[in-house]
Amino acid sequence: MNEQSRLWQHPEVRHRLEVGGYARITGNISRTAERFRHDRKTVREYLRRYKEFMETGSLAAFLNQPRGDPQRTDDWIEEEVVAYYQEVDTERTCPNIAHTLDEKGITLTRQTVYNILRRRGVWIFPQRAGQDPIIRFEEAVANATWQIDLIEEEETAFGKVYALVVVDDHSRYLLGLFFFLTKEAAPILYAVYQIFLRYGLPVRIIVDRGGQFYAEESQSAFQLAMTRLGVEVLYTSRAQTKGKVEKLNQYIERDFLGVWRNRVQNLEDLNLRAEQWRQWYNRREHEGIASCAPEERYQPSPHRPGTQILWDAFAHEERRKVHRDGMVHINGQKYPVPKEHIGTHVWVRSFGQEIRICTGEDNRELSSFRLPLPSPGVGSFGVDHPGEV
Repeated sequence: MNEQSRLWQHPEVRHRLEVGGYARITGNISRTAERFRHDRKTVREYLRRYKEFMETGSLAAFLNQPRGDPQRTDDWIEEEVVAYYQEVDTERTCPNIAHTLDEKGITLTRQTVYNILRRRGVWIFPQRAGQDPIIRFEEAVANATWQIDLIEEEETAFGKVYALVVVDDHSRYLLGLFFFLTKEAAPILYAVYQIFLRYGLPVRIIVDRGGQFYAEESQSAFQLAMTRLGVEVLYTSRAQTKGKVEKLNQYIERDFLGVWRNRVQNLEDLNLRAEQWRQWYNRREHEGIASCAPEERYQPSPHRPGTQILWDAFAHEERRKVHRDGMVHINGQKYPVPKEHIGTHVWVRSFGQEIRICTGEDNRELSSFRLPLPSPGVGSFGVDHPGEV
């Protein structure tokens, strides 16, 4: 049997030839990746080998060639990799293990981590459920569309938590990752406000019809704020429509919560580690954007209406009477206003940490008060340094 015949019997060679040939004929990397259940980077590599095969006529183009230093990773490093992967109460991914080892001064690529786990026989292949074909779409520029979603009822060492996830469609930049003890609208709305302060406004937002974002009978606080700011909101009931944030949710659950859910002390600790993880995520290479880092493709929106306009857009307004004691009563609390306004009606405007009491057609401010944050653990992300990335 000659060399070509022997290689033709090699199952890996035949598979790579089939994948490369299909990609060459259709001219569609994404469709090929879906058909053969590969990522697009792998399909591009098989297409490159197919072109080499067409030029040389040798099936050896589909064989793996030795690259770099042929010496295997030291055994003690491989044992570290396996130990991290098999940690109790964690679900570490290959990028997470590589990142953790890098902090210890051990530099490995995620592919090397994966090869070690395969070689050691400990890698568990994730199960892939059959899915309908998806029409892929990507915005041409940053801030054209943001996708928003909630991760709900994730168990941690201190109880169940909820997370707000906001991602830019074009760059895959993770704009915000906030955890809460509740899924009530007020703290979630405040977190969206903070993201706007830091990154500016998008053209549109894609979100589902959760009660935090949508109301059937009248506009929700979220809808009202977006209308005032001129941000288009597209509501969807299909997870595929906001597939980028749905996929990111799965990665957060595995790579972040899979490691930290049982190691954090409280909500503040969880949000601190979430912000560190968010910054790391935005610096790592992303296969969905040609192995670029999200921060390389993202820049803050040029549409920045200013702090006062943003606050006004999100603020809730109601009319109240000033009592004889010179106080306005709000949610069981009393707030003083100048005595000359006793017996008159004033406008009470509130959002986040502020209550402002105003009067007249020009909304002249009579007094203002600072309140606690809407929910513990929601810090001042982006407020102190708006516009920085």
